[in-house]
Amino acid sequence: MFEKEVRELNSTWAYKYDLDQFASKDHWRIMKEHPHVGDCEDYALTLLWLICDKSMLKFWWKLFTFQAQIRRVITKNNVGHAVLRYGDAWADNWTRKFVNWEEMEALGHKKDGLHYWPLTVAIKLLIAKFSKKKK
Repeated sequence: MFEKEVRELNSTWAYKYDLDQFASKDHWRIMKEHPHVGDCEDYALTLLWLICDKSMLKFWWKLFTFQAQIRRVITKNNVGHAVLRYGDAWADNWTRKFVNWEEMEALGHKKDGLHYWPLTVAIKLLIAKFSKKKK
């Protein structure tokens, strides 16, 4: 599922904490330019944007119609982690591909019961857009 988009993201993606990049614990963004450097929510958001043919209209349509969601899970390390749910498939920067929920559970992920509502995603993206990048 969406092998081309996953391959595009994975080929130039590297993990980096928001605190190290932006001097902020929480900085949500869609990584539109290479190299893709970010954390778990950046990976999930960017993968959805790529799936939507780099169209913000399609991106928001998928979120507002709940065809896709940015979900919070708890990892085996007992910390929050953002993943992308698209239909019945799940992807994150740990799997680096779409898998079923059973494979996510095998990694130690547990559903938190929380997903980020589309307006929450929009607010987080806007806050990041207007905040200063760390120098």
